[in-house]
Formats: sequence, structure tokens, C-alpha cells
Amino acid sequence: MTNKNLDPIFDHFYVARQPIFYNRNRIWGYELLFRAGPETKNAEISDQDLATLSVASCGFIKSQELSDQSKKICINFTEKLILEGAPRGLPPTVTVIEVLEDITPTDELVQTLIELKQDGYLVAIDDYEGKELQKEFLDLADIVKVDILGKDLDQIKAIFSSLEGNRSIKLAEKVDNEEIITHLEQLGCDLYQGYFFAKPETLEGRSLRSTEVSKFRILQALANPSFPAHEMTEIIEADPSITYRLLRLLNTPAFGFSIKITSIRHAILLLGSKRLSYWLRMVVTSDLMGKNKTPELYRMALTRGRILEELCKDGQIQVASSETMFLFGMLSLIEAMLGVPLANILEELPLSEDLKGGYLDRGSTYSKYLELLSAVENVRASKIEALSRELNIDSGMVADASVRSMAWATSLFSQIL
Repeated sequence: MTNKNLDPIFDHFYVARQPIFYNRNRIWGYELLFRAGPETKNAEISDQDLATLSVASCGFIKSQELSDQSKKICINFTEKLILEGAPRGLPPTVTVIEVLEDITPTDELVQTLIELKQDGYLVAIDDYEGKELQKEFLDLADIVKVDILGKDLDQIKAIFSSLEGNRSIKLAEKVDNEEIITHLEQLGCDLYQGYFFAKPETLEGRSLRSTEVSKFRILQALANPSFPAHEMTEIIEADPSITYRLLRLLNTPAFGFSIKITSIRHAILLLGSKRLSYWLRMVVTSDLMGKNKTPELYRMALTRGRILEELCKDGQIQVASSETMFLFGMLSLIEAMLGVPLANILEELPLSEDLKGGYLDRGSTYSKYLELLSAVENVRASKIEALSRELNIDSGMVADASVRSMAWATSLFSQIL
């Protein structure tokens, strides 16, 4: 068994997913809950912002692996993250923004929530008890969540009575026994969540660690509204972790893209600069919870991608664009990075069949390029010559591209190693 404390390539994360029901057997959606570890039953949170970022960046993608696009995903967002626009990093078709019960309804916050609703997001009031501060959010709420745990029937009736005339969806949470359900139905409850229906299921995932330099370069770029788009593409390309997670995000059912991704630039165009910027802020801030040096596999992955990119620019490879070949080369070590079978990983990435075939079919042309990269890494001169002839590439160009690419990767990593 792998010792998780010694994993050099990736961080483990945990998120609990609890279903929300229309009735006893039909699921409406899920709430995602932060978990500090695999055995943790409750949210042990020292920093609410970072817990939310972990759930929204890593947990959302993990939960989507087992959900269809019709199911809503509810996530608690702090006031700070709502004002910063963090929810916009997720697709509005499925995302429900839960406003925590202790948040004060300022003019700025209300205006931000209005703009988010205009963009298609749903807003839910969490743990509603009829307090005056909470009532100020009612006109904005698409969903009102009533926590019934520890309350008697009269108290529950009083809360629902305060919602009479409000057109929002009424959701009873922490429903732990069958007897109360009939009363809730009579009070006009629409949705149900709690241990009686299903306990939260803890999901475990692994996210590749991103490099320190790319984190700060991304934050610097996001702080500059006029930062050139092509430079943002270069920054993302320099970090296999960010690239992998971006591709997985775009492959979730919530986005529903049917086309295959051909490059990082293509992925950015599909997501859109606005949503990309919010998503990147979530991912980078979440990553900054822990600072870990990036291992040699990252350098090798970047060098591989750069060699193929250089050969494309030199006119030696013409089967695809230089951007596509960079992506192909960089992701060729993803199996070693994650310790997961490559076939499983490729199911999660929206790559073309040609690129996927290059990893899986040793007889394909793309696979020959990977053989060439391996020969370069192992300094096998005769193999390099043979593969260069087979691929109609000048072996001298391969040598030049290798030198330039290794120098580029070394220069990049000198900032963090």
C-alpha cells in the first residue's frame, strides 16, 4: 500500500457528498462538504475560505465523475469568496451558491449575488431560522434550507410559517427520522436532506501538485487585466498539474462539450477568459495551502512537450500543431505522476482519439514520437537515428531541439528547486 505521507507527486484531498432528494428515491442534487481526512465524519475546518476552495476546485471535479449534468451541486461559499467571484469558476448550470447563516447582507454582497443569479447561478440560504438578517436574503433566494435538527414540531412550523408567500424552494436538512417527513410535506417542503435518506459519502481524490513559480506567475497575471492571453497560455502550459485539472474540468458533464481539446489555448477559449480567471484563483489559492517542491517528473514532462513543440516549429513534425504536440508530450508521463492506469486517466480527459491512440497503440505514428522522446532521455543514439529516419525527421534537428528544451526546462525550474 502506498504511504500517502510520502507521495512526492500529488496531494490527497477528501470531500463528502450528501444527496438531496425530491422524495424517498429520486435525487435532486448533492451538497459537497469539506473533510480533513478519510475517517473524518464532520467538517474540521481551521480556514473556511481554504476549505471552500478545496471543495470547489478538487471536490467539484471528483463529484462530477459520478453525477449527470441534471444534478445540482451545492457548495458553501464565504462572503469573501462570493465578493471575489469565486463561484464563477464553476458552471452555472449545476452550481448552487450556499450563503452561510452568519453572513451579513451588505449592499455589495446583495449586488454580487444579483449578478451571479443573472449569470444563471442559483442562490441558497443555509440554515435558515427566520432571523432578521437572514430575511434580507429571502428575495434573492432560489432555495431556503431549514435545519430541523434538535427542533420540535412547533419550532419547525414557525420557521415554515415565516416563509409563507415566498416562492423559493424549501429544503429541510438534517432529517434523521421518518416520522417528521409527513409533517414536512404538509408544511410545503420540496426537498429533503439528512441521515434518514443518506449519510454523506466521503470521496477521495488526488491532485497533482503545481509548481510554486507557476502559482505566483498566475496570480501576477490575474492581477493585471491587460495581461496578454498568449502569455497566460504559456504559464498554464508550464504546469502539468493545472493543465490536467483544466482538462478534467472541461470534461465534466456540467460543461457538456462534445468536441475534443487540441491544445491549452483551445481549452482556454472553450472555458472563456472570465470563468478561467475565477477558476484559476480557486485552484492556485487552494494549492498554496501546502508548499512542496516539484519532483523531476515535472521537468521531464515539460521537456518532452517542448521537444515536440520545437520540432513542429522547425517543420519536422506536421501531423498536428505545435501546441497540440506540446500537450501530447507533456501528458505522456501523467500515468507515472498519478500512479493510476493510463487508460483510466484518458477516460477523464477530452483528448482526440489520435492523441489517446498515441499513448495506447504502440503501432501509431504518435506512439513513435514517444519512443523518440524516450530514446533522447536515455541517450540511445542508434535508436534516435532509426526513429528519425522512420518519422522523416532530421536527427540533427532532434539534438538541437533537445538541447533547447532541456535548457528551457532547467531555466524554469531554477526558480523553484
